This record gives sequence, C-alpha cells and structure tokens, in this order.
Amino acid sequence: MAEETPDSEEEVAEPPKAKLGMVQILMIIAIVIVTQVVMKVVLDTFYPTPVAGVEEEAEEAEEEEEEIPPEERGPANYLPLDPALVVNIRHDGESQYLQASVQLMTWDTDVYDAAKTHAPALRSALIMLFSTADYEALGTVEGKRALQEAARDTINRVLKELAGIEGVDAVYLTSLVFQ
Repeated sequence: MAEETPDSEEEVAEPPKAKLGMVQILMIIAIVIVTQVVMKVVLDTFYPTPVAGVEEEAEEAEEEEEEIPPEERGPANYLPLDPALVVNIRHDGESQYLQASVQLMTWDTDVYDAAKTHAPALRSALIMLFSTADYEALGTVEGKRALQEAARDTINRVLKELAGIEGVDAVYLTSLVFQ
C-alpha cells in the first residue's frame, strides 16, 4: 500500500496560532506594574530625592565656606553654656525631664564675644525651645539633629535681636539625657 499523500494544501493541518487571551494580557500588565513599583521602591530607598530647599541650602553653605578659606578663618571658638540645661517635656501625659549640655561653635570672634555676653538670654531661649521638644523624636538621630538645627537658628535669631550679629555655625549637644 502506498502512503496517502495529501492532494491539496487544505488537508495539511496548520499549527494553531497563539492567541493571547484576556487573562494573559492582564497578567502581563500586572507584571509590568509590579516591576515598576519594585523599581520605584528600590530607587527611592537607595537614591532618595532631596527635599526641596535642601540643595539650595547646601549650595549656599558651600558658597559661604568658599568665601573664607579655612586658613584665613582662624581657629574655631567653642562656648559651653554651663551648667547643663534641664527642662520638663511631656510624654504620654506625664512630665519627663530633658537635660542637655550645649556648646556653641563659631569661627567669628565677634560672634563668640556677643554669645558670651548674652549667654543668659541664649540659655533662656534654649530652655523655651527644648521644653517644646517631642519626646519620641528625641529617640532618633534625625530628631536630635533637628533639635540642634532649631537651637542654632534660635541662637542666631536672639543674637541678631540683641547684638545685631549672627554667625553661630553649629550647636553641639555634648550630653543629652531624657527620662
């Protein structure tokens, strides 16, 4: 017997064409969306976008530092505000204590002299500021840095009001106890 060969092209079975169903399309879209979300989380975690204004402040700080070369600045001047500041802060409706040893740093001797002269006013302003501190935030590095920055801004504001000069470059919390 002879093998049967198809006489026409119609008898040859064509393989079925792959068609995407609605479920497959939705799965592909879901995979693309999940991939984008994961990439966004990874990028935000390892490469956070700077907060508005932070870059400008950093650029201004760099410009200020570039204006006076380090060799022309002279030594840093540190002024301890002794004794340590002790204030009451609220936590869960209860009164807690915050004790902070504070030192000011400036490159300018005129600012140092003004801060030394007006130390009682600076201590008073810091006591008012520290008494508004958030107990929970003080448990984090970011909270402590925010308190330092607020203290520097407060001190510069008070010096501007009393002596017409500002320029405290940093406030250091050399001891911070809260309970």
